[in-house]
Amino acid sequence: MLTILDLLNHYLGFFNVNTRWKGKVYTILAFFGNFYLLYLASKFLGNTAYLRASLLLLAFLVILYFSILNVIYYFTNKTVKWDISPKIEKYIGTQEVKEQRTNRGAFVPANGIYNKKDVLPATIVSDDDMQAEIERVAEQLVANGVVQTDFGGLTEQEQLAYLNTESAVYANHPGTPLPYSRLQAERGGMALYGGINEMFAKRLGRVMTVGLMPIAAALKENDLFIATAVIKGGQAHVRGRAGLTEAKLPYSLHVELAYKAKATSK
Repeated sequence: MLTILDLLNHYLGFFNVNTRWKGKVYTILAFFGNFYLLYLASKFLGNTAYLRASLLLLAFLVILYFSILNVIYYFTNKTVKWDISPKIEKYIGTQEVKEQRTNRGAFVPANGIYNKKDVLPATIVSDDDMQAEIERVAEQLVANGVVQTDFGGLTEQEQLAYLNTESAVYANHPGTPLPYSRLQAERGGMALYGGINEMFAKRLGRVMTVGLMPIAAALKENDLFIATAVIKGGQAHVRGRAGLTEAKLPYSLHVELAYKAKATSK
């Protein structure tokens, strides 16, 4: 059994397969392969080798317990009260979380890097047509394989802590950057256009406020630039009675704008 797992791990290494998918494959193999231990235990028991039979039976029960937990975790994203994995994780950690966080790397905004002191959150309002465009852009990003779906590498406990202040934690946490976005002046303010590229950019929303200032007041004193523009939504976890519960939520646009005071002519 170990030889099969080793060969499988070797061959999967040739492909860009995420840890969660590997976990599903290993869980299936371990669940069914574990019954070989039960077979060996029965043979030793028939030969009156009670100590070996007992040890193999104990190993079978332990592996069966964790196999069931893995089936619940990898195939349903649910949790159970009798799961001791979090206690074990405190001492040894989880390779999945370490690997996901390492592979993610630093987030580099598509619109450049600005000093945080020159950046403010913006309020974006989208009507039904704009919301439909946001959903369409999100679908295109998913189809192009650029949307993370690992909940930002957060463990179940970290997600529950996050939900103390937020209503949901998305699978694409902390958000998927728009590959292309721009601000465009229009009567009474500015609109944000974005998409998978400049060719397919659509009007996604109107800028209503920058920080605490209405857009009209902000434009009188400052030049505005997009610092970050990300889409959040889709598959999500929300707080349930006994832990995390899956939900499907609309996508939304989250934007930060950099500002620069307009030069005053003497």
